[in-house]
Amino acid sequence: MHPDLERLLELQAKDLVLLDSDVRLKALDEELAALDGAKTRAGEAAATAERRLADLVKKREELEKVIEAQRAQQERRRARIEQVRTAREVQALMTEMDQARSVVARSESEWVKSAELVQQQESAVTEAKAQLAALEGDQTGERARLADARAALEQERELARLDRESTAASVERALRARYDRLWTARLAVVVVPLRGDACGACYTAVPRNRRSQIRAGTHIEGCEACGVILYPVDGQE
Repeated sequence: MHPDLERLLELQAKDLVLLDSDVRLKALDEELAALDGAKTRAGEAAATAERRLADLVKKREELEKVIEAQRAQQERRRARIEQVRTAREVQALMTEMDQARSVVARSESEWVKSAELVQQQESAVTEAKAQLAALEGDQTGERARLADARAALEQERELARLDRESTAASVERALRARYDRLWTARLAVVVVPLRGDACGACYTAVPRNRRSQIRAGTHIEGCEACGVILYPVDGQE
C-alpha cells in the first residue's frame, strides 16, 4: 500500500472519531432542546393563564363600574319621586325604576358569574405556575447531567481534534486538500477499499491497469464515478 494511503486511513479514522463526537454532542443538544421546549410550553401556559385572568378581572371591574352607575341613577330616580306632583308622573317614574331594577339585576348576575370565572382562573394560574415550578425542579438534575456530559464530551472532542490535526500535518498537502474536499462533501468514509475489480463505495468497475497500480502501491487513484480514494485490501490480487 502506498505510504500516503496509510496516513490517509489513519486520518480518516480520527475524522470518524470526531464525527461520532459531533453526533453525540448533537444528541445532547437535542435533549437539552427538548427540556427547553417543555419549559417554554409550561411558561407560555402560565402566561396565557395570567393574561386570561387579567382580562376577566378587567371585565369584572368594568361591570362593577356599570352597576355603580346604575345604582346611582336609581337613587336619583327615588329622589325625584318626592318632586313629582301628579299620580301620572309618579306612575311613569315607578315604571322606569322597575325597568332599571331589572337592568341592575342582570348586571349583578353577570358580575356574580364574572367573579366566579375570576376565582376559577386564579386557581388555573396557581396550578399553571405550580406545574412550571415543578417542571423546573424536575429538570434541575437532568440539566446538570447534560451539562456535565457535554463538558466531558467537548474535552474529549478537543483532544481528538488535536490528535487529528497532528496526523493531518503528516499528509502531503495536495493529497490532504483532496481528502478534505471529499470529506466535506460526503461526511462519510472517502478512503475506501478496492473490492475485487470495483470501487468499494459505488461498486463501479475500475479499469485493470488502475487496479494494478493501486495494488502495487505505485499510485493513489480515485474512483472515476464517485471520486473516493481507493486502497487495496490485503490478500487481494
